[in-house]
Amino acid sequence: MFNLPFLEKVDTNTNKFLSLNVNAKDVRCVAFFFDGDLFKIIGSGKKNLEKGYVRNGMVINKEGVSEAIKEVVSKATENLEDKTRKTIIAIDGGITLGLTTTVRLKRATTDPIKADEVEELYSRITEASYIQAHNKVLQNTGDPDLELDSITTSDIYLKIDNQNVAILEGQRGETIEAAVYNSFAPSFHVKSIQGIIKKSGLELIALGSQMYSVVEWFKNPPKNILDFVLISIAEDSTDVGVVFGGGIVSSKTLNIGHTHFIEAVGLNMGLSPKDAENVLNMYNQEKLSESERITVEKCLKGITSLWIDGIKLLFEDFSGIKMFSNKIFLSGCGAEIPDIENALKEEPWTKTIPFKASLEIAKLSLSDLSKVSYATGELLSSDWLYTVAASIIYKEILGI
Repeated sequence: MFNLPFLEKVDTNTNKFLSLNVNAKDVRCVAFFFDGDLFKIIGSGKKNLEKGYVRNGMVINKEGVSEAIKEVVSKATENLEDKTRKTIIAIDGGITLGLTTTVRLKRATTDPIKADEVEELYSRITEASYIQAHNKVLQNTGDPDLELDSITTSDIYLKIDNQNVAILEGQRGETIEAAVYNSFAPSFHVKSIQGIIKKSGLELIALGSQMYSVVEWFKNPPKNILDFVLISIAEDSTDVGVVFGGGIVSSKTLNIGHTHFIEAVGLNMGLSPKDAENVLNMYNQEKLSESERITVEKCLKGITSLWIDGIKLLFEDFSGIKMFSNKIFLSGCGAEIPDIENALKEEPWTKTIPFKASLEIAKLSLSDLSKVSYATGELLSSDWLYTVAASIIYKEILGI
């Protein structure tokens, strides 16, 4: 079972759609054509945002963001004869809460399982997961009145008498069990996104989770990687997702991201945000002199230490996980900073975390999305990963 809100009727005759990403730094749009097997990139557009337009995943300046959306959509579709308004958005993990809920029901009969029994099971899961999510939000924010909307619901596994099955209805057994992943976002944020998309002249066909989109690519062929930890260093936050059996068991967010590393360089070197970002990019690409490299490395020491301490606390705060996979995948614009990978490889922070074995760390890139091709001559960089990965949601909509 896979559910996304706000699904509109999709015209499968054209199979063109847009994937939109709105973050603290910029707005991005990728236009796709889906031919039933491949997602073909047929255009893209990007527009930098003024500081403060988006903060911690939330849109602050709706007018400014709407204008930026119009501009990137125009750019992404400029070479298309038949324009499309169908839009998918995968929400940043900094504003979402993901968790897995497991419910088991004991039956009084071994007769074939009926539809109403399955409905009761999922009803209990929905109620339990919302309570879990609301309690976590209350713990983090202290706001008992904050309403949540489910933006992604997906089965991790289904079992009958402790045996994995593809479906429940129509099968026999005494005990039925389901583990379901749910991702929630604040209701006010969902309404805000809906309003901005409408104001921008687009049609929202699905709203989902960024982390879920990436995990779906990895658990399916040819990757078939089912157990790992995904760390996404986004613009103003870092999201950590724990994946077992191809499902996200739980996810947490640290409010330190790429922009904080840029600010550290700017503050210590007396540079503007733009110049500091350029220097950090050159540092990441090993284009600085040795003396310049050492200077930037010193600038990053404090923020890197703060970041790894936060990551350690996040892992210690995951409940119900006895052992973490030793496979860690890095993504997001901050993944290119070598100090982050080096900090993860250092042993001290892992001593209190139960990893299965020594860490194996790899950075994700667009080449990891095997069913994506380019119909244009322009290749996108790795920081477009989440915008491109969200395309898999369209496949889910079509039920393929």
